[in-house]
Amino acid sequence: RMRAVSNLRERSIARKSLIRTLIFSALILLIGLQFDAYNQAQLAVVLILFIGVLSVTLLTGISGQLSLGQGALMAVGGYSTALLMTNYKLSLWVAVPLSIITSAVAGLLLGVAAARLRGPYLAGTTLVIALAIPTIANRFMSVFKGDEGLPVDVGYPPQWFSTVFGEPSYEQWQLYVALPFAAVALFLASNILLSRTGRMWRAIRDNETAAALSGVNFSRQKIFVFVVSATFAGLSGALYGLRGLVGPSVYPVSLSLLLLTAAVLGGIRSIFGAFIGTVIVVFLPDWIDAVLHSFELSEQVSNFLPALVSSLLLILTVVINPAGVAGTHLHKHKHK
Repeated sequence: RMRAVSNLRERSIARKSLIRTLIFSALILLIGLQFDAYNQAQLAVVLILFIGVLSVTLLTGISGQLSLGQGALMAVGGYSTALLMTNYKLSLWVAVPLSIITSAVAGLLLGVAAARLRGPYLAGTTLVIALAIPTIANRFMSVFKGDEGLPVDVGYPPQWFSTVFGEPSYEQWQLYVALPFAAVALFLASNILLSRTGRMWRAIRDNETAAALSGVNFSRQKIFVFVVSATFAGLSGALYGLRGLVGPSVYPVSLSLLLLTAAVLGGIRSIFGAFIGTVIVVFLPDWIDAVLHSFELSEQVSNFLPALVSSLLLILTVVINPAGVAGTHLHKHKHK
């Protein structure tokens, strides 16, 4: 009887997640059709980084493990995909899933070390890993091509796609490539949050001792959450590199901070918040430019203004509204 109830619950969770994913995909397609080429490329970046922000949501928001090295895990996925596509001539539809396996292995190694760490020690360790990317790329120049990087992109759609759906622009094809991967990531993340695994991770985040007394093996779960988070980050990094180049400049330390900023602004414990936060950080430079276009600002000020504004937004969010945009919405809904 207990197993039957559990199976029924799992099917219900999967159904809810599938409905959310289908609605999300339909809305993105409809919005993308209304955009011009530039905004379609931006929307593709939103979908790609959304997957990376989901890795932060699962790791930090749900399980309470702070990582400043998600950009490094993205680089693992990006370099794996680029090497598979350039050296072995694999299509992106084969290379990207294979790169996820590589990222999961990297997450496993990181998780084994992280299981013994917490707080600032964990954050510091993951930050060092992110800082090591340029050194590794330059140390193994023959493989990773150093600062020059590996040229790789999404290419153009196959003939059957163009025949059935018409010839899309390059920017549209970027969007169409990113959408199915983002949809799968959304479906999996939604399932995890609603499942028993998600409840165990929240228990560990809230109180490790109480979770252990309830029968949760928190060391094993910490490792598992790093593996899952790394698969999301690796997928995001693989798609992020397909915009034209895979190199140290594509995965700087600031990329890890960008993902964390997006997660906090939107609501670090919410999938909806992850998407809202990603939209904010991607479109913020254009919004600032639209507001200040009539002012005569130097190029140096204009270039650094988005980073300054996002930093101020992050500080204000932490101080005034730690739950983020989505957290505020949920709180009001519950209050009503």
